[in-house]
Amino acid sequence: MILITAGLIANLGATSALAQQNFVPGFAGLKVGTQPPPGIYAAIAGWGYSASTVVDRNGDSHSINNGGLDANVLGVSLSMVTKWKLLGGNYGFAALASWVNSRVEIPSIGVSNGGKWGLTSTYLQPISLGWSTPRADYLAGYAIYLPTGAWTFRGSNNFGLGMYTQEFSGGSTFYLDAKKSTHLALELVYDINSRKQGTTYTQSDPLTLQGGLGHNYGDAKKLSSGWFGVAGFGQWTVNPTSYGTSLGTINGPYPRSYGLGPEFVTIQGALTLRYEWEFGSRSALQGPLWAVFFAAPI
Repeated sequence: MILITAGLIANLGATSALAQQNFVPGFAGLKVGTQPPPGIYAAIAGWGYSASTVVDRNGDSHSINNGGLDANVLGVSLSMVTKWKLLGGNYGFAALASWVNSRVEIPSIGVSNGGKWGLTSTYLQPISLGWSTPRADYLAGYAIYLPTGAWTFRGSNNFGLGMYTQEFSGGSTFYLDAKKSTHLALELVYDINSRKQGTTYTQSDPLTLQGGLGHNYGDAKKLSSGWFGVAGFGQWTVNPTSYGTSLGTINGPYPRSYGLGPEFVTIQGALTLRYEWEFGSRSALQGPLWAVFFAAPI
């Protein structure tokens, strides 16, 4: 059996194709708090976002000129879950390299697209710990984003962000029945951004809650089995963006966004399809997003 869980991709992290954060929501959903069985895994990840409006701090929407902004990410990853125990949990580690075709960032507020693709931040997770009990799975991890993507101050072709990001995450998948057929998963992710290279600009840090409610289908021993349900997220900034200028710390607005939509997982968890609509945004772009993942043991 393949038995790849959606949590594998979710806990590889997500490289931002759009905003000035390395982590964006929409890469995780059902069973986000579950670690896959011990083994070595390769995965391909696709993520897309189509923003047609900008929502200001008051909740008023403003159309984006030229029909909006489309952004896409293509990533490849390698991860390993070992049988070695640390603090009672299985130890694992992972790496993810991603390419993007669009990037919006501050302070330049520049957009890179026009059909061009470029390497963005590289994600390394040296620590991932997973625990399993009869009615719940638990997962905790530490990761860092390396500024491998091209970036210059006020550059017009920036695919990276010019900063390091440390990431702390913890989550759980709760099974609502003894057969583990219905499950509720939640993960909390906190990112800490460094100062952008060669500038005095430090981006505010995002806090993200993501997960989903799902139900298994099919015979678990058959390849066509999987699960389906509703995935969602909420993302908030928890501290002010700062500049080393006479302006001082920018005390707002604090961007936020929410999303909700269907998720379908098949091939015993190897293939994930997810589509979410954003709502309730403030000081942020807003639009639907999609994600497609395929992971398999090697």
